[in-house]
Amino acid sequence: MTADERKLFDHLKSPHLKYWVPFIWFGNLAAKARKEGRIRDSVDLQSLMTEMNRYRSWCSLLFGYDWVGIPLVYTQVAEQLINPFGEDDDDFETNWCIDRNLQVSLLAVDEMHMSLPKMKRDIYWDDSAARPPYTLAAADYCIPSFLGSTVQMGIPSFNPILLAERPLMLINNGLGHSSSEGPSEAERPSRPKEKDAW
Repeated sequence: MTADERKLFDHLKSPHLKYWVPFIWFGNLAAKARKEGRIRDSVDLQSLMTEMNRYRSWCSLLFGYDWVGIPLVYTQVAEQLINPFGEDDDDFETNWCIDRNLQVSLLAVDEMHMSLPKMKRDIYWDDSAARPPYTLAAADYCIPSFLGSTVQMGIPSFNPILLAERPLMLINNGLGHSSSEGPSEAERPSRPKEKDAW
């Protein structure tokens, strides 16, 4: 996180976790890029936003796992499923959920609309073959990309002139023969000889 991003992040006052703030920045930046023509198609923008939302959902799910303890005893789980919005300590706080979602929504719409951190060129800006920095311990695990099992397979060359000189071949019942004549004797399939009936 850059210093400008941290400043904007800290400026947003919320009693709730703010893991979602960079996702709002991403969405605003993507909308700006679409408006400026950097993203040429609305379908591409939709694809970007779908992937971003999937990642944000994973972060939310991870936060949920950390926040809500799962009882270890099976009977406790069954009781929770009967009334998850009950009055026990382990139940969901419905009012808190509504308050949090309202506060986060208003913050995202009112205070963060098209609010972007200052863009800076990073160290990879002009490097088309950029590689992430590795620690000495991780450098040994840097392996080349898997290109597939057929990458070394040779492709036979063909001469289009030779193909043009051959007569036009048609497919007839799975056998090739020239268009003017039927299949030659050599091209005809051989049938197994029938056994003599007794």
